[in-house]
Amino acid sequence: MVVQDTESVGIAAYRVLFEHNTEGILLSSPNGQITAANPAACALLDMSAEEICQLGCDGVVDQEDPRWRIAVAERDRTGASVGVARLRRGDGRYTDIEMTSRRFPDEDGTVQILLILHDISRRVAIEREMEEMGARLLELSRRDELTGFQNRRGLIVAGTQLLQYADRQDDDIRVLYVDVSNVTQLNDRLGHSAGDAALLAVARALAVTFRKNDVLTRIGGTEFLVLAIKVTGVDCGAITQRIRRHLAAPETTEFVGAQVDVSFGWTTRLAGETTSLEDLVARSDWAMLEARDARRAVSGSAPAEPS
Repeated sequence: MVVQDTESVGIAAYRVLFEHNTEGILLSSPNGQITAANPAACALLDMSAEEICQLGCDGVVDQEDPRWRIAVAERDRTGASVGVARLRRGDGRYTDIEMTSRRFPDEDGTVQILLILHDISRRVAIEREMEEMGARLLELSRRDELTGFQNRRGLIVAGTQLLQYADRQDDDIRVLYVDVSNVTQLNDRLGHSAGDAALLAVARALAVTFRKNDVLTRIGGTEFLVLAIKVTGVDCGAITQRIRRHLAAPETTEFVGAQVDVSFGWTTRLAGETTSLEDLVARSDWAMLEARDARRAVSGSAPAEPS
């Protein structure tokens, strides 16, 4: 049934509606003095009606929340507004509440403000969880499943950021291309677990050799790429020696089941250069191939140490 004359409803009905409404309801004056709070509002804010009225809008609403000021301005302009604002609870914590605000004249012509509070904490929690899940999925999409290093997609993001940082700091960038040369032979002789173990051994050697802020990536089945900052030309030789010692260690050989053979290729992006990330990858790949061919030309069984 539709009631045509709202006056026929009676004050008692409005009082029941106020007291038993599942949404929080506040009544206030235009200057922010709260004159009434229903039980749902008290439960939502974890305060008694007396405490809410004593605090007023200035004490309940976070005045630094720009969304509140926007909602008030909209209400003053149009007579009503809907928006989210940050409200203080009785325990001192703040929570986001969706508020419907409407200005109306009382029976004596006095302007009153009706605030209807809707708890959106569950919705916010779900949205935050979805955002975090999306961020985790995005991070996983940029990671190599076997080694935990960045993959090619991650290289584009992290590598670009490191190049930009190097530009701001006026620093060189050293790029190391690493190829695990004997994975196929390990797979054929000892099974695919040995090939995976070789890749993990190389990843471990790179992780303990380079700094946390360097970009470590597995860009192909047997290929790794490292972008490093604050590495000198002298350091490059020491780094390759350290990686080879790590791979030749008895515990590494025992873990893999055989010796791990790697080839290295270094290239440099000097401070002030504008070489792209793609060109750096291509140049370091070419340097690795040249070094590998030179080693094979010298000896097919006892690889020479690359420069």
